This record gives sequence, structure tokens and C-alpha cells, in this order.
Amino acid sequence: MMNYAYLIMFGYIPYIAVAIFIAGGIIFRLIRWLMPKALTGLYNVNATVNDDSYGKITIEILKRIFLFYTLPGTDTTLFMGSLLFHWGGIWIALVGHLGLLIPPEQLEAMGISPAMHVLLARAIGGLGGIMALIGMLVLVSRRLADRSVKVGNFVVKLPMRSLSYLDDYFADALLLVIILLGLVQTLWLEYVRPGFFEYSVAPWIWNLASFNVSKAVSYIMAAPPITLAHVILAMVFIAYFPWG
Repeated sequence: MMNYAYLIMFGYIPYIAVAIFIAGGIIFRLIRWLMPKALTGLYNVNATVNDDSYGKITIEILKRIFLFYTLPGTDTTLFMGSLLFHWGGIWIALVGHLGLLIPPEQLEAMGISPAMHVLLARAIGGLGGIMALIGMLVLVSRRLADRSVKVGNFVVKLPMRSLSYLDDYFADALLLVIILLGLVQTLWLEYVRPGFFEYSVAPWIWNLASFNVSKAVSYIMAAPPITLAHVILAMVFIAYFPWG
């Protein structure tokens, strides 16, 4: 008999989270960045719709997302924290998570044995997770103390705690817990629970992608509790991201 709590949480809510992310996180945000009515964070330096083409604006946005090139020399702490967190937590860890989307039997067909898969998960996921954790701790500590930044020839003191709101701390706490749960699974549980990596969420994801909800839920019900917690918090973050 299907567990209705699992059916709602892991059968229907994933679609809602992804729909919110696509509608708000990609379409809405991209439109706002390209066609702003006022200055926005990624847009406010050397890019205006009157003077620059949409191609140039898009390149400017991508440079800021990947390189944070405007930060060195103005706020070094923000630069280091952002670089470590985004490259570790998003780009490197994301590549590591892509391995979860490949069913174990297909990995073996590609010549990647279960042992090699575990090693790659530890190496890539562990490296990305540690970078993300350090970066996140830097960013959180920066938020808790007043900072001085250089703007041209002037040094401006920023009261960071006064500029931080509840949603800022919520996002930070959510990300920290997600990162820590991921690191515990990647770097610790396999040692104390041999065979932990034998469970894969790939069948759950693939069945959701095929809209086979009942079969997807039957797979996720076998997941360890820490994996379920990691998945739930990830879905919360995916849905929250466009509005944070």
C-alpha cells in the first residue's frame, strides 16, 4: 500500500519545486535582468539597456555569475567566500551529483565499477562540499560583522547585520545544513556503514522524469533517513531560490 506522506513529499512536491524554479528562477529572473525597470545587483555596473545590446548584457551577467570579477580590490572576503561557495557548492558538486542521475547498471556498462563510482563521488563531491562549506562559513562570518569596502578612493563601512534580514539567515542556514548532510554522506557514512553508496536515487529521479510517480516513490522509500532529509532540504532550496 502506498504511503501517502511519501507520495506527496517525494511524488508530487518535486514537480512543484521544479516548476517554481523554472518559472521564477529562470524565466522571471532572466527577464528582470535583461529588462530592468531599475538597477539590480547583477546589472548595476557598466550595463544599461539604452547603451548595450542584450548579448553584451548577458555576457556581463555570466561573467559576474562565474568570475565575480568586480569584487577583488573592493571586498576580498566576499570575493573569496563567493568563489569557494559557488565553484565548490554549485559547479563542482553539481558535476558530482550528475553521477547520481545515471543508474548503476548504465555506469557499469560505461566501464565505471561501483567501487570507482564511490571513489569519484568521494573525490569530486568531497572536494566540492569542502570548498562550499569553507566559502559558506566565510560568507556567514562576513554577515555577522561590520565590513569596510573600498569604493574608488573611499573606504565605506557597511553595517552588515543591519543590512541582513531573516530571509538571508534562512538561506544561509538552509545551505549550511544541506552542505553538511552531503559531506556526512560522502565522507563519513560509507566508512561506518559499508555499502551505504549501494543505494542510488537515480531510479527515483528517472521515474519522476518519466512521470511514473508510484514507481519513483517505491524507490525513494528505501532511502536512508539522512538521504531523505538531504533531498527534502534540496527541494525546499530549489523552490525558495528564485525569491531569496
